[in-house]
Amino acid sequence: MPDRLGRTSARLPLFLCIVCGAAVMLVAILFSEHQAEIAVADHEQLIGDDLVESVDRLLDDVSSRRRNDLAALAGRPCNQVEASLAELETYLRYVRAVALVSGDRLYCSSALGPIDLPLSKYPLAAGRSDSIGLLAQTRYQPGVPVLVIFNRTAPHTGVLSIVEGDYLTDALAHGVRYGAQTASMSVRDTGRIDAHGAFVPSSGPKAIYATRVESHKWPFAILVSSSGGFISGMYWKYRIAGLAAGLLLDCLIAAAYLLTFAPRRLLLNAVRQALGRNEFHVVYQPIIDTANRELVGVEALLRWQHPKWGAISPASFMEEVESSEMLGPVTQFVMRTAVAEMSQRRPAVPLRIAVNVAPGDLERRGFVAQVEDLIAGLPAGVSLVLELTERFLLAGSTRTAAIFNALKARGVSFAIDDFGTQHSNLDLLGRFDFDYVKIDRQFVNQVDTGGADLIAAMVSVAKHYGLQVIAEGVETESQHAALLAAGVPFAQGYLYQRPVRAEQLVQRRHEKAITS
Repeated sequence: MPDRLGRTSARLPLFLCIVCGAAVMLVAILFSEHQAEIAVADHEQLIGDDLVESVDRLLDDVSSRRRNDLAALAGRPCNQVEASLAELETYLRYVRAVALVSGDRLYCSSALGPIDLPLSKYPLAAGRSDSIGLLAQTRYQPGVPVLVIFNRTAPHTGVLSIVEGDYLTDALAHGVRYGAQTASMSVRDTGRIDAHGAFVPSSGPKAIYATRVESHKWPFAILVSSSGGFISGMYWKYRIAGLAAGLLLDCLIAAAYLLTFAPRRLLLNAVRQALGRNEFHVVYQPIIDTANRELVGVEALLRWQHPKWGAISPASFMEEVESSEMLGPVTQFVMRTAVAEMSQRRPAVPLRIAVNVAPGDLERRGFVAQVEDLIAGLPAGVSLVLELTERFLLAGSTRTAAIFNALKARGVSFAIDDFGTQHSNLDLLGRFDFDYVKIDRQFVNQVDTGGADLIAAMVSVAKHYGLQVIAEGVETESQHAALLAAGVPFAQGYLYQRPVRAEQLVQRRHEKAITS
């Protein structure tokens, strides 16, 4: 399970990076689609506003031009005003004919002279002051839509103007030229006319449109729908922009990932290659009996000799290894190498081989079986000691305790490393059946400057739990003497010997035996 957890934790940043990249692209696409919709709607609104303004100007012009002169004629007999009405009509733009209204009837026309038609024959939608309406045709020009405008000049009189529908269709055609698929003018309750001059009554099929722009002056609205080509072009424009922005952000995410995690991946790949190329080796630091300085054990330490960069300190790569899938192969290499090299040379006295175990090792699948295979091949007089950090044990799970006890039952010894540097030490000593405690070098450095009592107290606690004490980092004779006086039975450090290869360690023991 730890292997899978290590691989999962190692791949999690890459997974998150991929998820973030995909999310960025999805958001970019959705945002571009949304922006394209807004752009199309804004374009339709712009066309609608422009057409409303054009029709408003037409209606305002027809209603206001010579309005007072026409109002003066309304209500008077047709035979008296017929000529004047025809003359005034020539000054009105867009208008085909003008009719005077008295009561609810049209009685005089600029084109036909005296007439008698009910005003109700012309469907009108009331505005704020005047009224307008659309007609499919007149009886004098069948099939030609017209716009009628009724201007009330007095309580019982008024003027009805008939505007050619072509003027409306010309205005609507401008919208089509600017990207509209359809542009129609809809007059409330009377019908609508499109850019092709087709008239649809209010009772006809409903108009299909995307944007409706109402006039604030007259009772009509402009209905606009963009053409398929314009919509497609706008969507592609924003999609390309969205994809470009998404790709740029993804590149930034990828760059951040590479800057953050690529060195780790490169380092782990280098470790993997180093294992395959036999660039790793193991050195051993002696553990001596403080009473006679005889060798009683060794601590196996990993070293990396890179062909290009030379010696690489474990501190520069082991932290990354311990949180990756490379932990298993590296730990197995150290244990196998140490056991193999120490087993080739039978010790003159019982020898302990100490190997540091990382937090992920103790719960790694197959770790127990690997250790069992190693101890099964150990020669007589050689034992295996696994060193665990106090930090790891404080955060340990019930599974950790179970594996700890299983290995103990199979003859593996355990040492608690860096003893005294964390909290709850006594609790740990009570919960786990250790064989050794290793006093950290920070306490050893103080042993000959007033810290001997603290060392003696640690020795007393260890004896209470039946543990042997090993002092780390001994560098001076005065430290050795103080440790011996404090009752520390075992020690290691540069005073006795620096970490060396197996053959150098054996040679030193051989020389020491000859000398004695």
